[in-house]
Amino acid sequence: MAKRKKTKTGKSWFSFLKRDRKKKPSASLPVRKRKKKDAPRLTPVLRVTLSIVGLALLAAGLTAGFMVMERYVKTLPQVESHAGPLKLLDPPAWLGAAWTEQIVQAVGGRRFVLDEDAARTVAERLTTIAWLDDIHVQATPTALEISAQYRRPVVSARVGGRTWYVDEKMIAFEALPVTAIAVPAVVGFSARSAPPAGTIWLAEDIKAAMDLVNVLTQMDNLQMMTAEEPITKPLLDEIESVDVANFAGRKSTSQPHLTLNVKDGSTKVNWGAALGQAGRNMEADEKEKITMLYQFYVENKHTLQSTVRFIELRQPQTLNYRP
Repeated sequence: MAKRKKTKTGKSWFSFLKRDRKKKPSASLPVRKRKKKDAPRLTPVLRVTLSIVGLALLAAGLTAGFMVMERYVKTLPQVESHAGPLKLLDPPAWLGAAWTEQIVQAVGGRRFVLDEDAARTVAERLTTIAWLDDIHVQATPTALEISAQYRRPVVSARVGGRTWYVDEKMIAFEALPVTAIAVPAVVGFSARSAPPAGTIWLAEDIKAAMDLVNVLTQMDNLQMMTAEEPITKPLLDEIESVDVANFAGRKSTSQPHLTLNVKDGSTKVNWGAALGQAGRNMEADEKEKITMLYQFYVENKHTLQSTVRFIELRQPQTLNYRP
């Protein structure tokens, strides 16, 4: 059998290696980078769902925190609110129990929490009291301190079944019992009604009586403190009322315009015209009248009662009285 000749081919078993070496890329050629896959995007529904879940987790965390805080606060010792009384700063000597009780009723009690809120509340409520003015309330560690201007009653007037006071500014307010000072009544006035409490009473005849009593009050204070022979009690304590029925001579030009009625019920002091009107009526001036009146008062051992029926002050430089 003849031997079969091997046919040579151009390829060998390692020819692929040669081919690979030939096809090896040059170092100068750019190397292509592998592209990264795009990140997945969130759909709107998924975003809303995640937001709701986040808010729910936040709310749950806050709730748990508040519960822990509440348990902590409850374990702390409880501090009671500090309360204290009302305190009137520099009240006048004539202010009686009925007046201070009206303050208590107006503010709604005697003890309050000592803070600024309570002070403001008390100050607002005190404005309803007509005889108080320029009110200030301050909270201190021991009390609510009240400072105010107190309207001192000068005369009283009864109208419509009620008694009213007026102060030196003619501010009207309802009367309360007072014993430490004299508050003469005004009689014979023309008004048929009183103004609202805390307002000015526009009544000329009542004002004339108030002005006269106010002057006598000042004279009493002067005589009791500075006179060489001080009087032992105020002359005004002897006066029951001021009669203004003939104010400005509206009934008779010859009769006294103002008359002081003494408490004994029988003695009358003929004062005459209202303050500032003496010269127009040819009467003694106010200084002469006051001098004559106090001279008579001192000479009769500090009383006007049960002495004479009339004390005439209208005639200049003459003290006339009729038994």
